[in-house]
Amino acid sequence: MATPGVQTPATLRWTSGAATDQGRVRSVNQDAYLDRPDLGLWAVADGMGGHTDGALASRTIVAALGRIPHATRLGSAARAIRATVQAVNQELLDQSATLPAGDLIGSTAVVMVAVGRHCAILWVGDSRAYRLRDGVLAQLTIDHSQVQAMVDAGLLPPERAEEHPQSNVLLRAVGSDTLLEVDGSIQRLRAGDRYLLCSDGLYRELDPRTMATILANLAPGEGAQRLVQRACEAGGRDNVSAVVVDFLAHRDGP
Repeated sequence: MATPGVQTPATLRWTSGAATDQGRVRSVNQDAYLDRPDLGLWAVADGMGGHTDGALASRTIVAALGRIPHATRLGSAARAIRATVQAVNQELLDQSATLPAGDLIGSTAVVMVAVGRHCAILWVGDSRAYRLRDGVLAQLTIDHSQVQAMVDAGLLPPERAEEHPQSNVLLRAVGSDTLLEVDGSIQRLRAGDRYLLCSDGLYRELDPRTMATILANLAPGEGAQRLVQRACEAGGRDNVSAVVVDFLAHRDGP
């Protein structure tokens, strides 16, 4: 679904679109997304746990983020996102405490907020943010996963990470630890940038070249829909979600 564009005060405007699907294997969609161009705020969350619990976790994150007021300063916006995610983390931990030992209500989360000519990206888990700039697709987040830790330690070649049997083992998630660290980065925006937030059900099915081609040739709403569709056609082994955001030059005139 595409959403209207919003003009920033610093001569950039944005437009965005999002899509999600339960895939071809799962019976329930535990993904959730936030597409709020009016707030300059976007997110994807990928729930974990039983069908109901995973969906509850991801939707709780997205609903809480959607209540953050519009920010005019990037630093305060990033702090509000981090505090919101950490508050939801405690809420999910409290709910997990009522379940049988070992049961988990958790979710990954990747969030982007834009103010002026910069954006902040914050994340927990293995949902990712990418940027397409001048035809080059760059991954902007680092997975909090067992295989990424093995790659970082030089124990596993990057090209073998996706096929490793522990590729779905997370080291960090919302709802998993009392003291949750939310990683973040600041990116300077350029007119023509296109950003993608997605769950692992997307990038595990599609190679970067396919993702870049789709992003480069379709508007945000159509691009998000096509990415999700192609991931389902490629196997759809997990839920799939995509949020695509364009940053464009200000148009002169009314």
